[in-house]
Amino acid sequence: MRVKSLRMRRLRMRRLRMRRLRMRRLRMRCLCLERLCLKRLCLKRLCLKRLGVNRLGVNRLGTNRLGMNRLGLKRPDEMRTTRSTALAFAGVVLALVLRETLCLGADAVAAAPAVLAAPAVLAAPAALASPSARSAPVPFVVGLSTVRAVVTPEGDYESLRVIDSIDAKGYRMSAAAQVPADDGKGLIDVQVSRMVRVADQAGSRRMRNYFHSGDPEVFPGTVPGISAAVIEDLRKSGKAALTVLDVGQLFGVPIVKHELSGTIARVAGAPTSVPVLVNGRLTQLPVIRTRGVLSQDDEEEDYEFDLLDDPRNPIVLRFKGPGASSNVIKIEYPEPAAQTALARALAANEVATVYGVYFSFARADIRKQSEPVLKEIAAILQANPKWKLRIDGHTDGVGNDAANLDLSKRRAAAVKAALVSRYGIDAGRLTTGGYGESSPKATNATPEGRALNRRVELRRE
Repeated sequence: MRVKSLRMRRLRMRRLRMRRLRMRRLRMRCLCLERLCLKRLCLKRLCLKRLGVNRLGVNRLGTNRLGMNRLGLKRPDEMRTTRSTALAFAGVVLALVLRETLCLGADAVAAAPAVLAAPAVLAAPAALASPSARSAPVPFVVGLSTVRAVVTPEGDYESLRVIDSIDAKGYRMSAAAQVPADDGKGLIDVQVSRMVRVADQAGSRRMRNYFHSGDPEVFPGTVPGISAAVIEDLRKSGKAALTVLDVGQLFGVPIVKHELSGTIARVAGAPTSVPVLVNGRLTQLPVIRTRGVLSQDDEEEDYEFDLLDDPRNPIVLRFKGPGASSNVIKIEYPEPAAQTALARALAANEVATVYGVYFSFARADIRKQSEPVLKEIAAILQANPKWKLRIDGHTDGVGNDAANLDLSKRRAAAVKAALVSRYGIDAGRLTTGGYGESSPKATNATPEGRALNRRVELRRE
C-alpha cells in the first residue's frame, strides 16, 4: 500500500509540474502576441505621423489618432498578460474590420439600379448650365469652392473643398487643409479627393465627413455632408433621420469606430437666413437650423447643423459636434467675367476685395487652389490693357505687428509675381503694398472674423 501511495503521489506531482509548464508556455505565447499587436499598432501610428496623414472634413481633415482607449481597451501599461486579453484584442480588431466590411456591403446593396434611376440631384453638365440651376442660391457647378473655419482642441484651421468634375454618375471633389499636428507642433498639409455617387447624394442618410489619404475615392452609401432627402424631410415634417460615421484606420484598413444614429429636428423660431460671403459679396442664404441627439448603445452626442435650404446643393453651413465645430466663411463659384464682383468693382474704380487667393500658414507661398482667381485677375487685365493695378495684402491679428506687416507685403509681391510669370502680365502695370493687421474688416476674436481679415485688395491706379 505504501509503495502504491508513493507512486500515486509522484504521479500527481508530475502532472502538476506538467500543468504549470503548459500554463507558463501559454502565458509566454499570450505575452508575445500582445507585444506583437502593440508593436504593429505603434509602428502604424508612427508611419501615419511621418507621412503626414491627418483627418480631413467638417470635424477635421484625415486620420484620427487611434488610441487603445478608443477601442475600449486598457492602456498598454495596464494590460494583463493573460490569454483572454490577447484573444480580446484580436477579437476587437477582427470585429471592427468585419463591421466596416458589413457596412460597405449593406450600402452597396442599398444602392440598387432602381435607386440609380431616380431623379438625381446632380445633373449632367448640360443640365447644370440651365437657368434653373443658375437661379439657385448657390449653384452646384464645377469650380464651386467652400472655405470652412474649423475649431478643434488641437487648434484652428481652414479647410477648402472644390468641385472638380460633375457627370451623370456623380461628382468628384477635392479637399485641402493645413491641419495642426496631433502633438500640437507644426502643421500637416493634407489633400484628399472623393467621388460621390448620384444615388448617394440624392438619398443617403449616412454622413462620412472626413477621410484618410490612403482611402479609396468612393464610399458607397455615404455623403460628405447632407443629402437632398434629408432637406426634403426637414421641409415636410421638420425632422430627418441621420447617421454620422466616425471612421478611422487600423493597420491600413478603414474601420467604423462609432456609428451615431438618431433624428435631427428643425429648431422652432430660429433664423431662416444667415450672412455668408459669396463671390466677394455678403449674401443672405436661406438656412434650416437643426439640432439632434445621435447615439450608439449608451453613448449619446449632441449635434447642431445649419443647412443651406436647397436640395440641389445642401451645403452644411455650420456644424457643432463632439470636440469640433466649423462654419462656412466663404463660397466662390465661376461667373461670366463681365458679371464678377471683381470686374464690377474695378470697372467702377472701387477697391476690389479678393478672398480666393490662398497662402500657406504664416508664409507667402500661394497654394494651387488660388489658380482660378489669379486667372480671373489676369483675364481682366488682358481685357483692359490700359489698366494698372495696385495689390495690397492684409493679415489677421495673430502674431506681432511687424511680422504681419512684412507678411502682407510679401504676399502682395507673390501675387504680382504669379501674374507676371504665369500669365505674362507686364510687371510695370502692377505695384504692391501691405497693411498687416492695421485695417481689419471684422473682429480678430473669432475664426470667421480672422478669415475675413486675411485678404488681398486690388485698386486701379
